[in-house]
Amino acid sequence: MKPTVVLPEQSSHLQLYDVAFRWGIGADQTDGALSLLEVTIPPRTLIKPHAHTREDEFSLVLAGTIGVRTGDDTVEEVPTGSWLIKPRNVPHAMWNLSDQPARILEVVMPGGLEGYFEKIAPILREHGPEWTERYDAAAEEYGLDILNDWSNELQAKYGITL
Repeated sequence: MKPTVVLPEQSSHLQLYDVAFRWGIGADQTDGALSLLEVTIPPRTLIKPHAHTREDEFSLVLAGTIGVRTGDDTVEEVPTGSWLIKPRNVPHAMWNLSDQPARILEVVMPGGLEGYFEKIAPILREHGPEWTERYDAAAEEYGLDILNDWSNELQAKYGITL
């Protein structure tokens, strides 16, 4: 690892549907120790519920108010400045119920989850009979359990979309 300044225009960006991800410090810059990602969640949007089997995830709400479900606990209004701890193997979901975008800083340890986002971005733009198989295979490769039942439940309860 070496001292580095990553200017905004040098950071990596991608969109998964309307959710924006940006990072300048990933596994490549930290010898795999961690990844720092800025996530912008559009209004009325759910981040696909999931559980990490390999990483612990820590979050800081930088702007906006989000809802969070972690395991059996739900907090419907998590304001700017709040911190979240999402240990590995604990299912979790985040969503934005407001009319303004919410921004979250995600610290993922160990690093490398940005590779998953890079892998699924083109899959999410595709359609066809093998789409689900490729999506599920990518999640399995990165040790993620996708919780479709939570997606359905949270979308119905809050009127939000993926």
